Amino acid sequence: MDELQKTPESVQADPQLVATVTSAVLQTLQTTGHLPAPENQQKPSQPEVKSIDLIGLFFAIIEKFWLVAICAILGALVMGWLAGRSGTTYTATAKLFIVDTSSGSINISNLQLGTVLTMDYQEVFKTWEVHEMVIEELELPYSYGQMQSMLTVSNPEDTRILYITVHSPDAKMAADIANAYAKAAKTFIINTMRGEEPSDFSIALEPSTGYQVSKSSRMMMGFMLGSVLAVGLITFLFVLDNRPRSPETIETYGGIPTLAVFPAQGKKNTDRKYASSDVMPATEMPMLEISQFPANDFVSHEAMNTLCTNLSYCGTGVRKVMITSRYAGEGKSYVSMNLMRTLASLGRRVVLVDTDLRASGIQSDYHLRYSTERHHGLSEYLSGHCNLNEVLYQTNLPGAYMIPAGHEAPNPLQLLDTEDMKNLVEWLSTQFDMVLIDTPPVGVLVDAVAMAKFCDGALLVVGYRRGNLNEIGDAVRHIKQTGCKMLGAVLNGVKFRSLSNKHYYYSSERYSEHYAKRYRHRKKSS
Repeated sequence: MDELQKTPESVQADPQLVATVTSAVLQTLQTTGHLPAPENQQKPSQPEVKSIDLIGLFFAIIEKFWLVAICAILGALVMGWLAGRSGTTYTATAKLFIVDTSSGSINISNLQLGTVLTMDYQEVFKTWEVHEMVIEELELPYSYGQMQSMLTVSNPEDTRILYITVHSPDAKMAADIANAYAKAAKTFIINTMRGEEPSDFSIALEPSTGYQVSKSSRMMMGFMLGSVLAVGLITFLFVLDNRPRSPETIETYGGIPTLAVFPAQGKKNTDRKYASSDVMPATEMPMLEISQFPANDFVSHEAMNTLCTNLSYCGTGVRKVMITSRYAGEGKSYVSMNLMRTLASLGRRVVLVDTDLRASGIQSDYHLRYSTERHHGLSEYLSGHCNLNEVLYQTNLPGAYMIPAGHEAPNPLQLLDTEDMKNLVEWLSTQFDMVLIDTPPVGVLVDAVAMAKFCDGALLVVGYRRGNLNEIGDAVRHIKQTGCKMLGAVLNGVKFRSLSNKHYYYSSERYSEHYAKRYRHRKKSS
């Protein structure tokens, strides 16, 4: 007894043992369901149910009204053509009376038995033997399926009469086939079913008139059918469309906010302010002229201002920003170059580093002109062929500097994922207000992931209705694994004038036509 009384004291004397036992008991109870899980414990994620944007679907159908009209007209023409090819159809009907007269008189029990037999005898006309009798008697060139399609057997309610109706384009043939079926049915019932032979209630006569399908009604039916099929096809494609369309979809699948929305680019006109005829100022630093800069309209200009404003809210510590995309063609370089120009116009000292050493599009798209004979760039600097003073260029945009990609490198990853690249980025952050790093697509190459660990934050450029929404989450996850902060996304290439997009972006003032007209008028007057 003394030992048992000392046991609790010994347990209390060891708090670690108490905590271990308590934790094990709680975990067991939670696993078996006897104890609810704590609130801060993350619940298993439930499969997301995709909702259908009915308003977007409505506008998508209206936008594709031309497709609905074409399908409706084609349906009407096809049905009208088929109605024109179909000739006159004649109908002949033979009738059999089913009553058991074996007792010599007709009573109530005979009538009841006749009703039951009428239901059974309808199945007789579905047997191949009856079809074979009719085909052999009339020497018809039809199969069993064709014969069955021409035949209709019915029994009016509360009667013991079988209606044997045959439809045929030949009036005489319709009557002969109906009578032949009545004869074959009686023979089959006597020989096979050992039943009472039905009597002829009425033989089929050759019809004098037939009926023809109304061409107008068939065309109307085709018109409606074509419209329904077109709307169904549009709805099916809309539901299956898993491409980014709005900031809400990017936030849902990527978990990041959309910092700006850029419109689709129209004609590639050049801003006169940065034409190739401008004279580059004389300076000791090598110069780089951006001779072909796309001119931004009002919407693009305001979108870029919005992006700069949202970046300023990301914190003062965010100075090294990586700009990437899921794959090529989403407008990554367009956002990088315009962001550099806008930040420079706001009085910031900004430098753009082109790290796309495999296939840089900035050199060709913006027609870069060097003041030096040797067009050194980042690849030459990292490989040790030149020093930093030879690759850091001052552009013809006041306050904007660039380090171009240089010549194509055979091993870009081995150059970028190095201490030299890290030291370069760190040094640039001490000399400039903002360091922009244009990287290759994160969904195709690992170069962007390697550069992410040198940056304070990353911008993901998402092309409007390009790629899969799930790829946004994959790109965000790959960047976050390096410890780099995801600042947000930029939705690029949106067609604001598209009818299906009006309910997404209609409420935003910066996209209104009124302000666009004022911007164009002010630009012309200046």
